[in-house]
Amino acid sequence: MNKIPIHIVTGFLGSGKTTFIQHILKNDQNAKTLVLINEFGEVGLDDLLVKPINDSTYLLPSGCMCCTVLTDVKDTLLSVLDLNKDSLVFDKILIETTGLANPASILSTLNQDMHLKGRFALHGMTTIIDTQHAPTQATTAPEWLPQVIACQQYVLSKTDLCQAGDMATTQALMHKVNPDAIQVQADDFINMQALFAKTFDVLPRPTFFLKNEQDTHAHAQSLVLTFDTPIDWLAFGLWLSLLLDQYGEYILRLKGVLHLQGIDKPMLLQGVQHCLYPPEHLPASIWQDDVSRLVMIVRGLDASDIERSAKTVLGYLNTH
Repeated sequence: MNKIPIHIVTGFLGSGKTTFIQHILKNDQNAKTLVLINEFGEVGLDDLLVKPINDSTYLLPSGCMCCTVLTDVKDTLLSVLDLNKDSLVFDKILIETTGLANPASILSTLNQDMHLKGRFALHGMTTIIDTQHAPTQATTAPEWLPQVIACQQYVLSKTDLCQAGDMATTQALMHKVNPDAIQVQADDFINMQALFAKTFDVLPRPTFFLKNEQDTHAHAQSLVLTFDTPIDWLAFGLWLSLLLDQYGEYILRLKGVLHLQGIDKPMLLQGVQHCLYPPEHLPASIWQDDVSRLVMIVRGLDASDIERSAKTVLGYLNTH
């Protein structure tokens, strides 16, 4: 009996994992790929962005691919076997981990769980590397190193936004940390079949790099800012610019969908630390309501202070 291959896509917060998955799914005519997405925080957003491309996309509960989340991964995979009893529903599985995940937990589960290893095969791991921020993340984010050490291949993202020399610096860093990993281009993967076409020898990595530290994200907080009425973009942009300018190094990622005054289409907003990327207009709301939601993951900041500042500043600017 053929085992169902599982490929893992990992990478630190804001590296571009969801964009990478969207890229390879857009041209994928094979509806037999199951996509599992794990996010850190109480509100999931990435699965809603992928869902229009692939209906078989599911959000795993908040966490970092450890503890309860791994139980849900196992239960979901076992349910796939039940679905495949009469006909082949899924022949490939893609798992996107949260940006704060240490891959040790999911790798150990897939390789050692007696109920899974006989029916599923770990195909490989691709790590998405933020070319701009990798040197900083390597020294400030404890999750970055295990994600790089564990992969067989990596993709450098946001190369179009780099300064001269950034790519060479990041490539040298990658070679130092994981000289066996292969650099690949996102455009090499035109669909899911292309991602799974390459065969990897999934070798164990040095265990001291892949300790299953379930508390590596203990000091990170997730907060969700919600706005029930359309947002004044000038006021919001001023507040966000001030926030990122002063506290950007503590804001690991921000992502949200905003409904703006005088604009029909909702706007997708994304950023990493001090960097705010050009907003994108979505064809329609991904929520079932018109509430704006901005999800932030921070470390070293009190999430309640950010929420209070947003309400205070935006409330003041909207009334003056």
